[in-house]
Amino acid sequence: MKQTTTSKKFILAAAISLGLVSAAVAQSANVAVPNPAEADTAVVSGQLGTRYTEVAYKFINLKGPDNAHGFALNYNQPLSAGFDFTASYDWAKADLGAFDAKVQDLEVGVKAFSNYSFAKPYVLAAVGWEWQKVATFRDDSFTYKVGVGAEFEVAPAFVITPFVNFVRATEFNASEFEIGAKATYRFNESWSAMVRGQYESVRHDADTTEWAAGVIYRF
Repeated sequence: MKQTTTSKKFILAAAISLGLVSAAVAQSANVAVPNPAEADTAVVSGQLGTRYTEVAYKFINLKGPDNAHGFALNYNQPLSAGFDFTASYDWAKADLGAFDAKVQDLEVGVKAFSNYSFAKPYVLAAVGWEWQKVATFRDDSFTYKVGVGAEFEVAPAFVITPFVNFVRATEFNASEFEIGAKATYRFNESWSAMVRGQYESVRHDADTTEWAAGVIYRF
């Protein structure tokens, strides 16, 4: 069922408000705000609180005879202490015998996080748009995402980030939970490698798994 413009604006405001409120709660739980020098040292292995771009190849197991391949582009920009702006673009294609299926997603959002000695927990609120093309049929939808996760530095240059996201495409009446983890290894101050795996529990459809590998450039 089609959503009205008013309902889309309400969802957008609610998603952004969730991120802002959660960040305020997280920041109030911190004992002290680190000074800039301490912050630079604290985030050198992880991605939260840093400006970076990420490029990744992804493989999607559709739980059938067909699979999908694609790529993902991500950008992260610190806004202030405990707040990051995020933007992403995803493209994937599946060959379904006599025809192809393509999906594109464009998304922007805010991550609010806290910096503890053992981890950096965060909450995410994002909105975007999705385009689908199957053979000659085309459709698109407003989307939103809310999620939680945490960066754990398990070694001086190695970080693991488990996460859980809820994603919904309103025009398609489609939703899914993404449960997974991302691992990054830092080679130097600018370059890191990443791998990610996630299980996608899809409402009214077959569940899928997605794997991705790529590089991160911090600048």
